[in-house]
Amino acid sequence: MKLESIEIEDEIDSHKTGAIEVTVITTRGEKRWCFFFTPEAMSACGDFIEGTSVRFHYGASHMILVSEISKSIIESALMDIDKQGELELCTIPYE
Repeated sequence: MKLESIEIEDEIDSHKTGAIEVTVITTRGEKRWCFFFTPEAMSACGDFIEGTSVRFHYGASHMILVSEISKSIIESALMDIDKQGELELCTIPYE
């Protein structure tokens, strides 16, 4: 599986309060999905650990954490993941 193109589904500016969803199209024509998070967004959403004001996220292999976000960062991160042969591992089939 190789990366053909990407479609950023959300406005990049919304990264402060939530995830940026991305559709990945492979060279086989398969559509896959992942989402990007910044630490700032992670602290603004998610479940609370009971009895605290601490938020947590877990169990999403298709979540990609970046320290800052832009269209070029998303593209570069996905190209790097693809180059390492891990695109299928870091995305899920688009439904």
